[in-house]
Amino acid sequence: MKRYVTAVVGLGNIGMRMDLEAGSDRVATHARAFSVHPRYQLGAGVDPDASARALFERYYQLPAFPDIAVMRAAGVQPDIYSIAVPTVLHFKVYTQAIAHKPLAILCEKPLADHILDAERMVSDAKTHGCALAVNYMRRFEPGVLTLRRFIAEGALGEIYKGSAWYCKGLLNNGSHVIDLLAFLLGEVSDVQLLQSGRVWQGLDPEPDVFLRIGTAQVVLLAAREECFSHIGFELIGTEGALRYADGGHRIELRRVRTDSALPGYRVLAAEAEVLQTDLRLYQWHTVDALQRHLGDGAPLHSNGTSALETLRVIERVHAALVPTSKKRQEP
Repeated sequence: MKRYVTAVVGLGNIGMRMDLEAGSDRVATHARAFSVHPRYQLGAGVDPDASARALFERYYQLPAFPDIAVMRAAGVQPDIYSIAVPTVLHFKVYTQAIAHKPLAILCEKPLADHILDAERMVSDAKTHGCALAVNYMRRFEPGVLTLRRFIAEGALGEIYKGSAWYCKGLLNNGSHVIDLLAFLLGEVSDVQLLQSGRVWQGLDPEPDVFLRIGTAQVVLLAAREECFSHIGFELIGTEGALRYADGGHRIELRRVRTDSALPGYRVLAAEAEVLQTDLRLYQWHTVDALQRHLGDGAPLHSNGTSALETLRVIERVHAALVPTSKKRQEP
């Protein structure tokens, strides 16, 4: 059985730290996922921060290096690079990694902070025959895959309206919601700014937005992260409704039935069908999908092309935002 040698570049929260606590049964980071999946061999970590490297070496008993060049000079030559650095560094690290013609690169979302860089990344991956996976991890989660199948089979009829919530910036977390809705419903064909809102940490806008996705009209609203984290949505169709709640830990489907008390009325079933989800192992599902793509040609549901389309939607929203000095700020 072939095992793919991997290197995690960026040993911060999503790269390494989020599931280091003793006794954790989560697989929430790139390093943990590659270390526990039987088809991978975690080979090294890369980070310019000496304390992060020391933590990686102590926990995983593997070497860590300040950059890719030093790692390769030491003899570690990965089949797969995992990019978990801040978004502004994605393109720089990606160009360093793809120069060595790996089999695959797993890049954190969003793909890049500039559309031209993202387009170059997708183009270069095709040129080098490199599989480019992007960590919109909900596209690989079993509950979402079941939900997508139900929608395709017409369990909700024609989905025509929805409301969705995000927090912590449009690019940072709002892109998760836009990407997932596109995965479930289809192409985003219309984007309209409803309210400029705040700018999260002075960097990432939090506007309210109208989106036409497939046949549905969806209002995407920004919540305040400092109050509580809130990511989810509700979709209404001609034959039922669904609720994606608690960031995806709970997915409920309610189908239409005839009201026994009022003949001629159609209502939602009192009891929801609850789809089984597995977000505690979300990063495992991501790397598992990648190895099935490499080994068996299975679909890679979140790839460079799909992530580029999500970034284009974000760019359309950004283009609609008026200059900060003229914004009507959220009260």
